[in-house]
Amino acid sequence: MRNVVRNGLSLWEFDLIAAQRGIRHFVTDRNTNPQGEPFTLSYSSTPDRSLVVGNRRLLANAMRVDEHALFLPSQVHKTRIVHVTPSTTKEELQETDALITAYPDICIAVMSADCVPIILYDKTNKIVAAVHSGWRGTVARILEKTLNEMSDRYGTRGSDVFAGIGPSVSQESYEVGEEVITAVQAAFDVHSQLLIHTVPQKARLDLWNANRHQLVEFGVPESQIEISNLCTVIHNQSFFSARKGDAGRFAAGIVLAKE
Repeated sequence: MRNVVRNGLSLWEFDLIAAQRGIRHFVTDRNTNPQGEPFTLSYSSTPDRSLVVGNRRLLANAMRVDEHALFLPSQVHKTRIVHVTPSTTKEELQETDALITAYPDICIAVMSADCVPIILYDKTNKIVAAVHSGWRGTVARILEKTLNEMSDRYGTRGSDVFAGIGPSVSQESYEVGEEVITAVQAAFDVHSQLLIHTVPQKARLDLWNANRHQLVEFGVPESQIEISNLCTVIHNQSFFSARKGDAGRFAAGIVLAKE
């Protein structure tokens, strides 16, 4: 991943996805706001609604879309997926953790503060998706469900997909308890590769590879998957982290450019 400046905003980009033509994408930095205010995109993270409105406007401008064409769902750690069109309403984005669109000049994004944000680009069918995958979404295999939805609706194949697994809590910083361990063991045959057991009923969970595994199972080549390797806890100076006590939320998103 690399840090770039777009329209005066400090953002992050995946090297792999940035090399693809016909799309724009981003991961926001918590320090992006030119006035030095926190660059949070979530209305629930601050009593200052005008700050979030301004931040979203700045982000839309950086992505060269109308501010009303920036779509961010209300996330609840479930597996609801919405196909976004220019007429999609905010009510339709309630309790939603993944967005897909085939429309150009629409920016779809998900918010995070430790959970895994994932962006997808189907280079053949010109489809993009943004996925929010915390531990609940990961064991519910929301990424796999999103890929299958893209396949069912648009004919997406694994070989078509470029994927970016964004900044989130790393295995080094993410110790989980018995409930999560049991859920991971039930969800993944390769759970032994995802869990490092520490003390009884405790383990460190690798969310990055749990999601990479879903991509590979779908047929996405390893060469078309980029993991940011940026931990929100360790790199808290750039990304919000709920585990560090932050209320703010950064975002990861993607937009198809009009040809």
